[in-house]
Amino acid sequence: MSKSLESVLHNLVKQWLDASDISYCGITKNGYQIPVLLHKSAYDFSGDCTRILVVGGVNGTDDNVQLALDVIDTITNNYNDFNSLSISYIPCLDYDAYISNLQTPQTEGKLTHGFPPDGNYFFDPEIPESRYIWRWVSYQASDLVIELSLGESTKIESNAAVPAFLADMDTASPISDDSLIGALGRKHESNLGSIPGVRITGTNEQVTLKTVELLHKVVDSKGTDQSSSSLAAAAIRSRRNRAAQEVSEAVASQFGYKLDSPINYIQGVGVSGRIRLAEYKNQDVPDDIFQLVDPYVDNPSTSFGDAPGSASLAGAVWADDLFRVTGDPKYKNYLLDLTNRFDLSGSNPPTPADPKWRTEDMFMLGSTMGRSYALTQEEQYLDILTNFLAEMGTQQISGLFWHDRETPFYWGRGNGFAVLGLAETLTYLPQSHPLYADILLMYQKLLNGLLKYQNPSGCYHQVITLPGSYQELTSTCMIGYGVARGIKLGLLDSSYLPTLTSLWNGAKARVAETGDVVDGCTGTGALETEQDYIVREALSGYDDRTGSLALWFAVEMMQFD
Repeated sequence: MSKSLESVLHNLVKQWLDASDISYCGITKNGYQIPVLLHKSAYDFSGDCTRILVVGGVNGTDDNVQLALDVIDTITNNYNDFNSLSISYIPCLDYDAYISNLQTPQTEGKLTHGFPPDGNYFFDPEIPESRYIWRWVSYQASDLVIELSLGESTKIESNAAVPAFLADMDTASPISDDSLIGALGRKHESNLGSIPGVRITGTNEQVTLKTVELLHKVVDSKGTDQSSSSLAAAAIRSRRNRAAQEVSEAVASQFGYKLDSPINYIQGVGVSGRIRLAEYKNQDVPDDIFQLVDPYVDNPSTSFGDAPGSASLAGAVWADDLFRVTGDPKYKNYLLDLTNRFDLSGSNPPTPADPKWRTEDMFMLGSTMGRSYALTQEEQYLDILTNFLAEMGTQQISGLFWHDRETPFYWGRGNGFAVLGLAETLTYLPQSHPLYADILLMYQKLLNGLLKYQNPSGCYHQVITLPGSYQELTSTCMIGYGVARGIKLGLLDSSYLPTLTSLWNGAKARVAETGDVVDGCTGTGALETEQDYIVREALSGYDDRTGSLALWFAVEMMQFD
């Protein structure tokens, strides 16, 4: 078979499958993106459609990939029988083996076992694919996953989550091993429930016939108490149905309780989020916040060492919130003290901002200089901020930003910083300012450029322009916050509301009921290669940075409920 699986899939979409698009579910050890034929309703969690995922090529052999394509062809030719289903396909899980012509026995491929993978998301040196596939399948959360496999005898196996009417097809004992199908039936990913799974083994003809028979059973069960559905899908649906206040309270139950020295935006944004949440709820600021911040406010030199970085100086965004809520001038003075530690003499970028014009400083300066101008009406703060933005020089024709002038990669959080920084700037910049129109255009051009790269789940990727890279939560929340703020201020029209809804749904799916977060990129400086960004660790569970940014986004969304 020709090694042009993507071309085959593109032709299928063009000729037959207008309800599907080409997407990607991960990146292999050798750097190939794993293609997915994704139904346009693949992330419809309304419960109105049954969503099926068919996977093949677990060992990457030509004949197993061809089996998957033959099944796709048969289902397509029987479209009228299955048009009530949302069927997506991963024709080849082990894409490296397929490209390399490794004809591995079905039971011995590197993706035939090892699920769920333990750690190393998404930088495992040997099998990064297992991390990508596990996370992608878990959060796409189909109602049923069907694995196709060639074998000499026909065998149908089901995992522990399969409903009884499908289990009746079994001719073998239930799958309880560490295969993908077996693990989906018993493991709960980040408090998600299980996903029913079936493995169909046999000749090409028998696998195709049994797959069609199985899909007919699914169709016939719709609307009955035996209809196929997954606990994982129900969990995602429940998360997406939460109001912004509920999400905010979940995240605020975990984040915003730390402010280590040197202070940093990573924790400071979380403190700010808790203050804003209390303000929205017409409640007093919790006492523990004053206990946390007042030692720094009363003695600013304890906030950091002798040479604070811009991330530290932006770590006091909460001071503006406390001044607004309490009226106590000591919080205003503290914020101004920190802002004035930037070089205000006219250097550009202003020390300690990075001399290579990193996108992080679009937020660090936008949040500090913008607030300081609002508090004092002193033009010097606007001059420093707007001159910095005007001379960035890293926004490309596409609208996206390089990480800095010497790092030509479209890092997810790097562009998140750009959106967030521009939204913060435009919150405080008067429309009469001579650079207002230029900065507004920069912001709108960036958001227009980002639209085409948003994943169907609603999330953005670790590398914006690489759809196989992992879906990353901090960038999703930062871009979401920037869109929400833009709509609120009238910088964006109502055509952006569907984009905002999609961003919000994507973020909510990855914020657990406990407030735990999923897949926020770890701390990252300017890196040498795109591959360095691809393999940057994704943190889940408790992570101050991800939780803080999720809280800001959630509180900002409360105005839309």
